[in-house]
Amino acid sequence: MEQSQKRKKKKVYTKQITALVFLGVLIILCLFNLILGNKKAVKPRITPKSLLDGSYMEDYGNYFTERFWGRGAFKGLNFSVQTMFGKRESEGIYKGNKKYLLEEIAAPDERAMEENIRKIQELAGTYYQIPVYVMLAPNAAYIQPEKLPAYAVGRDQKKQFDDIKEKLGAGINWIEVSKALLKHSDEELYYRTDNNWTSLGAFYGYEALAAAMGLDTSRAPELTPYVVNNDFIGSLAKKSGYGKGYEDSVTIYAPKNIKDSVKILMTDMDTGKKYATLYDSAKLEKEDKYSLFLGGNAGMLDIKTTADTTDRLLIFKDSYANCLIPFLAPYYREIVAVDASIYEGNIQEIMQKAKFTSILFLYNGNSFVTDTYLSKVLSLPAASGTQEEEAGGAPGTQDNNTDEVSETQDNSTDGEDMEVQDTENTDLQDGETNDETE
Repeated sequence: MEQSQKRKKKKVYTKQITALVFLGVLIILCLFNLILGNKKAVKPRITPKSLLDGSYMEDYGNYFTERFWGRGAFKGLNFSVQTMFGKRESEGIYKGNKKYLLEEIAAPDERAMEENIRKIQELAGTYYQIPVYVMLAPNAAYIQPEKLPAYAVGRDQKKQFDDIKEKLGAGINWIEVSKALLKHSDEELYYRTDNNWTSLGAFYGYEALAAAMGLDTSRAPELTPYVVNNDFIGSLAKKSGYGKGYEDSVTIYAPKNIKDSVKILMTDMDTGKKYATLYDSAKLEKEDKYSLFLGGNAGMLDIKTTADTTDRLLIFKDSYANCLIPFLAPYYREIVAVDASIYEGNIQEIMQKAKFTSILFLYNGNSFVTDTYLSKVLSLPAASGTQEEEAGGAPGTQDNNTDEVSETQDNSTDGEDMEVQDTENTDLQDGETNDETE
C-alpha cells in the first residue's frame, strides 16, 4: 500500500516537472520569437469585411506562423527526414531536378481575381486617355516543367492566363511574356531557391514588354551582366525547409559605359527617404539579398530620371517587377511603382502624383490570381473634381525633375545606405572589380 502511494506521488511529481519544463520551453520560445522572430512578416490589415468573412483570423494565423523564430530550422529538420523516405513536396514547393525548388501553380481565388479584373477595367474606362497594359510573368513550373519531380501533377497556368486575357477584354493591352521565356527555357530564368525570376528572366520579360509598349530600344545603353553575390538562399528554401545546401548567384545588368546611364532620384513615399540609385548594396550583407533591387518592397516608390522624354509610367506590381524596373529607367522621366499589398491609399491619390502616359500591371501569375489587395487600391472614392484634374496630376510636378535628380546625385540624403551605381568599376559599394560575369 505504501509503495503504491509512493508510485502515485512519483507520477504526480513527474507530470508536474514535465509541465514546468514544457512551460519553460514555451516561455523561452516566446521570448526568442519577440527578439529574433521574422520582423519582415507583414501583419494583415484589419477591416470590417475581413472580420466578418473570417479571412483576418486566417491571415493572422499565417502571419504568426511566418513570424515564429526557429520555424525554418524545425521545417528543415522535418523535411530532411521526410525526403529520406521519398517525399518531394513541402508547403506547395516541389524538390525538383538539379537542386531546383519550384512552387506549384496556385489555385485562383476566383472572387478576388474577378474583382481585380473588374477594377482594372474600371480604371481603363475612367482614365481612357492612358493605355493600360497587363503582363503576368509565368512561374518556373510552367516554363521549366522538366525540372518538376516525375509524380507532380500541376495546374495549367497557360489556361489561367488565357482566361484572364479573355476576361480583361480588348480594351486592355495584354503583354505576352510566356512565349518569350519558353524560347529560353534552358537558361537560368529562375532562382533555384527563390520564387522570383532572375535578372536574366527579367531581361527577357523587359524585351517582350518593350516590344508591346513600343519603346525605342535604340535609345537604351548597352548593358553588361555582373554577378554581385554568390550566397543567396531564397524564400522557397526558407518556406519549405529544404535547399539550404545550395546558394544562388545574384546578377545585375549595368550600362557598359557609365556616361550612358540616366541619373536617378528614387523616393520611398512611405518613409520620405531619397536615394540616387535603384540598388541597395547594403542588402547583399543581409539575409534577403533579392532586396538589393529597389531596396525591397515598399508601398510606393517615386523614381525620377534625367531621361530625355516626358513619358511617365505607373506600375502596379509585386516583387517580380523589382529587378525589371531598372531596365525601364532610360525610357521614362518618372516611374511610380505601387505595391498594393503595402500601399494604404487609393487610385485617386495615385493619379494625382503625375501625368502618367502609361499604366502597367506587372505581376507573377501566382501572385495575381491570389491577390486580395489590388482591387481595394483600385477602388475609386467619391468623385471630387474632374477626371482631367485627377489624370493630370498635381500642379508643378510635371516637368522639373532634371534639376532635382542631378542635385540629389551629388548629395543623396541616404547615400550611406544606397550608393550611386558605379558601372565602370561594377562593384556596388567600393568600386572594386567583380570578375564573375554571366
